Amino acid sequence: MSTTATSAVASTQGYAAYERIYGHPPGPYAVGVTTTQFTDVNRVDPGDTTRNRSLQTEIWYPCFVNENESKERNKFSDFVGLKGILDAQEQSRALTLANKAFGGYRDGLTIKELDESVWVNRAVRDAKPLSEKLPFPLIVFSHGSGAYRASYIYWCEYLASHGYVVAACDHPGSARFTVVDGQPIVPDNASPRSKRSSMEHERPLDIQTIIDGMQHLCRTDSRFQGNVDCQMVGVTGMSFGGYTVAEYLERHDPRVKAAILQCPSIATSGSKPLETDRTNTQTPVMVMLGSEDTVIGERGNQAGRDYVDNHKDGDSYLLEILRGGHVSFTSCDIYDENYGNGIGATKECPSLSQPGKTYLPLDITEQHKMINSYGLAFLNAYLKGKEDDKRYLQENHFEETGELIYRKG
Repeated sequence: MSTTATSAVASTQGYAAYERIYGHPPGPYAVGVTTTQFTDVNRVDPGDTTRNRSLQTEIWYPCFVNENESKERNKFSDFVGLKGILDAQEQSRALTLANKAFGGYRDGLTIKELDESVWVNRAVRDAKPLSEKLPFPLIVFSHGSGAYRASYIYWCEYLASHGYVVAACDHPGSARFTVVDGQPIVPDNASPRSKRSSMEHERPLDIQTIIDGMQHLCRTDSRFQGNVDCQMVGVTGMSFGGYTVAEYLERHDPRVKAAILQCPSIATSGSKPLETDRTNTQTPVMVMLGSEDTVIGERGNQAGRDYVDNHKDGDSYLLEILRGGHVSFTSCDIYDENYGNGIGATKECPSLSQPGKTYLPLDITEQHKMINSYGLAFLNAYLKGKEDDKRYLQENHFEETGELIYRKG
């Protein structure tokens, strides 16, 4: 894969910690991060019909960093958004909800612990965006059900370090925790916004809201004017987010030029089997799976394989990690190195391929190396037109390890 050196190259100090998360050293660009809220004025929030549908969204981007200045890395609490809640009593309630939500990643885990010792990321909060002759392509990411937009920095932050602007929202009602208009929102089975049918309907529309929102931001926010190519978009997502991406492709948005579906829940979501019954078989796609994924199961994995093989009119690729699981496609290893379902430094996980038995997942750094090697090459090939990356996609570069199935559709 090719990269381009720039004046924004950050210090190599501490790169080992990032390589453990990304599977690779960071790319040539320093990374900034900022939080914004996008609102769709044409939709109401299913959980509060007096409000429009709004999305707390994180944007990672290539930035300018003066190495002579002391820059503090982004903290996990910066993602949470409690500072936007002005009422002290409400802020205290929101903190309690947030700690309960993130404590679900590991018993007893708190935002304070994440800030002080657990959370590792490279991005600098609200750093000055870098301007180059050509704008950076836009990547949109959609999280899984019950997940959180920040729990995928191995992917989002890594892509930004290679010259992409990456926007990831929380899907209200589906996200583990989010803050919209100063109000904390968590999943609630009694709320219409958390109903399966509502999430299936709203999530693809959220993708459009993000792309439209970024276009508006590029016209109105001097930080991003001329820096983002919103006509050269890649849509990516994990689990329910993978379904979200597949469903959005059916809208034939001409701005979307490539898509990556990570362990997509297409077999159990939506009103039709998208792996065989869809209208968009042109947009280049890559499907990533974990052979031991006990969440979408063998039916879900086979649907992912079929999606690749039925993509008749465009390029398609399949990546399948043999000792990978559902959570391999997240950064949950930061929360807990033995999180399970594809993440297990010292603890075995229940096996899908051999029911009743267990397996030790492939080291998560190696899994992320595979994911990011092919994910970056795919996006470089179809969003930046890099021929060497297109050539990289033609073969299994991890064949000798015996840990990866990789093929074209």
